[in-house]
Amino acid sequence: MYSKSILILLLATIFFSCRVNEHKVANHNSESSHSPSQYIEGDFDNFQQYWKQNTEDAQHRDQSDDRHEHVHIKFIPDEKKSDRYNVEFYTERNNQNKIGSQNWQFQNKNDNWTLTIDEDYEIKLSVSEDGFKSEDGLIHISGDTLQISDIPFLNQQTEAAYKLVRCRYFDGWLQYPMPDIPDSTYSLRNLQIHDQGGMVELDLPNVDYTAELTQLVFAHKIRIMKLAIYDVPMSEVGINSKSISYTWTNPEAKRLGINLRKIISGWTLIEEGYVNSTNLNKKSNSE
Repeated sequence: MYSKSILILLLATIFFSCRVNEHKVANHNSESSHSPSQYIEGDFDNFQQYWKQNTEDAQHRDQSDDRHEHVHIKFIPDEKKSDRYNVEFYTERNNQNKIGSQNWQFQNKNDNWTLTIDEDYEIKLSVSEDGFKSEDGLIHISGDTLQISDIPFLNQQTEAAYKLVRCRYFDGWLQYPMPDIPDSTYSLRNLQIHDQGGMVELDLPNVDYTAELTQLVFAHKIRIMKLAIYDVPMSEVGINSKSISYTWTNPEAKRLGINLRKIISGWTLIEEGYVNSTNLNKKSNSE
């Protein structure tokens, strides 16, 4: 009787062990089979890192001698080849200065992913549930944060990695009540900016207003999304420029606006199925 019970217990243990191993193998295969390229499509910007290193406000500033340039990276899918991206590198605000480009090709070799840059430099990748990391440690993406330790086009190299955040793009508008024309408002619509320091300006002669959308960390603790209005041209707005007014909300917000009477602005996240002023007008015009 005891021998029979022991045999049943042994068989049950073996069966359970096999199921656990199957589950581990399945998880491994699912992680290795999906392409890591899915994590990088879009734009990334290190505005938050640049702002914290250069702000004049001590309560927000990082105490570090290491200084990074302001960098924006665009990952554009190749239309002719899968898992291949054209990568464009920019510096300065609003992508004013393109400094270089690369081709990134992701390949799966026997369930092991690699990244080849410009058909020359091949790197092995470790893929996780929310990103990947290169074997040499120079590239690491986790969720919406991309860290790159070597950008060859930059004049200024640093020991610490460049830390870039995925950009969310917003559709919006500016309105300017014309002071010399009663009951008349000038509207500038179908605008786009991103939330990592993106800017847009009013296009009227002799009228200077700039809207800026940013994600910031207040006093190293509180994360916010901020919409600021400046009464200077966009080219004159810097990290330490003083806005005439601003408003803020939680960083995940999808709508944000401000009404100063003399200038009005509203922004909505560009997301499939989410109504903004541009697609609302298109729908109204088509009906």
